[in-house]
Amino acid sequence: MKQKIIAAALALLPMAAMAEVTLYGDLKASLENDMVSGQATQSRVQDDTSYLGFKGTEDLGNGLRTVWQIENRIFMGGSGNSGLASRQTFVGLDGGDLGQIRFGYVNNALEDQYALDQWQYGSNITNQTVNAANSSYLTVSGANGLSVFSNSGDRLKNALRYDSASFMGLNFSLAYGFGENKTTLARADGSTSASDISSLGLNYTFSDRLSAHYAYQRERNPGNTLGSNGANAANKNLFEVDFSSEHWLIAAAWQISTGYDWVDDFSGDGGSVLTAGGMLSPNSAPGLTPAAAQLKARQAALSLAYTLGALTPKISYAKGWNQEAMGQTLADTGYRQYIVGVDYVLSRRTTAGLSYGNLKFDMNSAIAQGDNPGSAVTLKAVALTLAHRF
Repeated sequence: MKQKIIAAALALLPMAAMAEVTLYGDLKASLENDMVSGQATQSRVQDDTSYLGFKGTEDLGNGLRTVWQIENRIFMGGSGNSGLASRQTFVGLDGGDLGQIRFGYVNNALEDQYALDQWQYGSNITNQTVNAANSSYLTVSGANGLSVFSNSGDRLKNALRYDSASFMGLNFSLAYGFGENKTTLARADGSTSASDISSLGLNYTFSDRLSAHYAYQRERNPGNTLGSNGANAANKNLFEVDFSSEHWLIAAAWQISTGYDWVDDFSGDGGSVLTAGGMLSPNSAPGLTPAAAQLKARQAALSLAYTLGALTPKISYAKGWNQEAMGQTLADTGYRQYIVGVDYVLSRRTTAGLSYGNLKFDMNSAIAQGDNPGSAVTLKAVALTLAHRF
C-alpha cells in the first residue's frame, strides 16, 4: 500500500513542478559480512538507510515564504515497513533574517551534528527480546559506523522548531517535542505525564574551514518512568569541532549524558535496567531504567579523512568510559571502536567504498550481559558499499 502511495506521488510530479517541488534521495546499499562474539557470521546485502523525499517552497511576498518537506525511509533489501513521512516531514515559514519556524516531525539538534560519522552503514546497535524467557540477541548492524556515538541524532514527533538566521557566523536552533514516548502506564508517583523533549543547538563558523558546535537534549519523564530517588529526566550534551578543506576532514567530539545507555536512541529505548547487583542488563530483571538510575556516560570520538583525487582514505575512533549509576562507578561497562576504510568517487553523485569496523563492549555493559554473559562482546563488519544521491 505504501509503495502505491509513493508511486502515485511520483506520477503527480509533472503537475507539482509548477509549485517548485524538488525530488531528492539517497540510495545506499552494501555487501556486508558481520561477525559477533557467540553468534554465527552473517553475509548479506545491507540497506544503509536509504530515503526518498519531496520538498518545496512558495513565495508569500515581503521576504516571507512557505517551506515544506515529506521524507520517506525506503529499504534497498526489500525488508522493513517504514514508508510515507517516516523521516523528517514538516510545514513552516521562512522569514529570511527573522529565521525559520517549522511544525511536524523534525530533527533534534543532535541530528544536525555528527559530521565525524563519515561512514555508510546500516541501523544502530540494539538488543531485542526473542522469547518469553526474555533472553536477547544483538542486532548485527552498525559496527562499521559510529552507531553508538551518534545514535541520539534523531527526529522529534509532534514538534515545533525554530532556526535563527546566521549573524557573524553564529546561529542557533530551538525545538520542542510534545508527548514524545507517551504511554498510558502510570509512573511510580501515579501520574501519566508525557515525555516532552527539549532541544537546543548552537553553531559557530570561524571560517570556511573551521566550525564549532554544541547540542543539548532534555527528556522530561522519559519512558514514563520515575525512580525512587525522584529522578524523572534525562539529558545529553554534545561538543564538536570540525575542520574541512579541499583535502582534509578532521572532526572531534565529546559527549556526556545522564539517563542514556550506550544503545539508547531516546532514553530507555534499549530496554536496559539496573539490577540488584548494580550491573546493567537488558530485559533480564525488574529494576531501574537508565533515567531512573541517573545513569551517567561519557564518550569521545575522532575522525580523519584525506582526499586525493577520487580516493578518500579515512579512519574513526570512539571510546566510552565506565558508566556511573546512583553515584557509583560500574566497572567494565565501557566500549571502544575503530573503523578504517576508503571511498572512491565514481561520479558527481555515485560513490563506492570499502570499510572495516571493530566494536567491543566491556563485559558488564548491557550489550554484553544480554548477549554473552560474563564476557565482553566484539562486533566486526566488513562492507563493500555503493551510494547514489539524486
